[in-house]
Amino acid sequence: MRKLKPKKKSGPAEAGDKAAEKAEKESPALPTAAKEEKPAVKKKTAPEAGQESLVSAWVQKLQFINPTKLFLRDVKMEMKKVTWPTRKETLAATAMVIILSVLVAFFLGILDVALAKLVSTVLGR
Repeated sequence: MRKLKPKKKSGPAEAGDKAAEKAEKESPALPTAAKEEKPAVKKKTAPEAGQESLVSAWVQKLQFINPTKLFLRDVKMEMKKVTWPTRKETLAATAMVIILSVLVAFFLGILDVALAKLVSTVLGR
């Protein structure tokens, strides 16, 4: 079992922190530190840019291959866990589907003919 950490009790130090947070929300904050500047980006020459694009293309291919391998490995493990029906169970289920399909088709055919006659008598044709 995993041990739970005891909850911290709010004391006077935390009450002061909450008051400071509330004060910051109410008044606009003034910038206290200057923003750091980013270093200048060096322009790349044509050969460097071409090499980088080739490298990035290979990296993208490798990033696609590893998750695919992992996925296929997981699929293989899950397929081993599947309980496959026997030949007898498969034939019984197939026969049941065919019989029910024929019965539903027969019922809908009778219903169609009955409604067509009802509509023709109502319209007087």
